[in-house]
Amino acid sequence: MSSRRLSVLAVGVALTAGGALGCGGGEQSTVDPNDTTPGSPRVRAEPTPAVSPLDLPRHVPRRATGPADRASTRVIRRWLAALNRGDVTRAAHFFALPSKFQNTGTPVLTVDSERERIAVNLSLNCGARAIQTGGAGRYTIVRFRLIERPGGECGAATGGTARGAILVARGRIREWYRLPDRPGGEPTAPAAPSGPVA
Repeated sequence: MSSRRLSVLAVGVALTAGGALGCGGGEQSTVDPNDTTPGSPRVRAEPTPAVSPLDLPRHVPRRATGPADRASTRVIRRWLAALNRGDVTRAAHFFALPSKFQNTGTPVLTVDSERERIAVNLSLNCGARAIQTGGAGRYTIVRFRLIERPGGECGAATGGTARGAILVARGRIREWYRLPDRPGGEPTAPAAPSGPVA
């Protein structure tokens, strides 16, 4: 990864570790046209919600709305098979260049080099099996069962589940997002180290 992207990732992980995610908000000034009190200010401060770069992008679906696309599911299963064998280089080649990747505790990363797509696959400490798939527009929503894999350190996460939204196009993964473990909820540990998510 480029040093800039690694810095962003390090800051994101540090924020997560420090519990500083999504705290507080700024203030936005707005004019109150209905305030006619003599001498009162015509501008009032209203809180605005903080938007964290670690938030899941709004366009990413959180749950399946129909059946999964068979061709997309086939690519995802082949990617997982390579990852589960410990063949990280082969697994990395299922990611398009460029592609988008976001795991728990990271901003959306743009993967645009061989080194970066290997790095994001190495960041998945667990292997995984797709135990449930569904479709949501162009995305495949996957629930994974986490397993040990050669070269990984799944540890206590082994046997747990995770969820992800994956966009496959032209035989490659174009977008990969870690979803909350429950639709509408927050992702729980383990985050980045645990293979795919559904």
